[in-house]
Amino acid sequence: MTSVEDRYLLQKLKEGDIQALEVLFDKYYGNLCRYLMVLFKNQLLVEHISQDIFIYLWENRKNLEINSSLESYLYTAGKYKALNQLRNLKRQEKIKERLGHLQQKEEKSIESKIEVTELEQIINDAIDSLPGRCKEIFRLSREEDKSYKEIAKLLNISINTVEGQMSIALKKLRTLLRPFYLKILMSL
Repeated sequence: MTSVEDRYLLQKLKEGDIQALEVLFDKYYGNLCRYLMVLFKNQLLVEHISQDIFIYLWENRKNLEINSSLESYLYTAGKYKALNQLRNLKRQEKIKERLGHLQQKEEKSIESKIEVTELEQIINDAIDSLPGRCKEIFRLSREEDKSYKEIAKLLNISINTVEGQMSIALKKLRTLLRPFYLKILMSL
């Protein structure tokens, strides 16, 4: 069962109190990372997953129903999110493998080469359309593979700001690239 303090913090979180999220983050983030490190042995993956869980808590705060202890909820969410992430990484490896084959075919097909170039441009244009700070944080995270903590330190901003900006970036990119999903998938 969730402690009285955690129930109070969850209620404040539902009311939109960002300080409640900060208290929960400070209270559970380190333990969650340690728990996930035992399972997955990948610091970057563990940090991304742990941060994503707290972003999820914030974004879904109004509809959040936790029937077990908050700590148990976070650990379970972390485990399943990490397993999903690992499955996605395997898919990405397959996609990269397919892209490697596509690059070989590109040498044979000018049309294919033009299409890939257009898709890359569409993706780059979508990233470039992000607001300045949002774009900078997204590129640091996805292109330079920096953790949210590293980005926060580098830009002298809070981790919460990094999380919020990444959330905004991903939502905007999903929206901007949705019309091209089929084209992107067919090019793989």
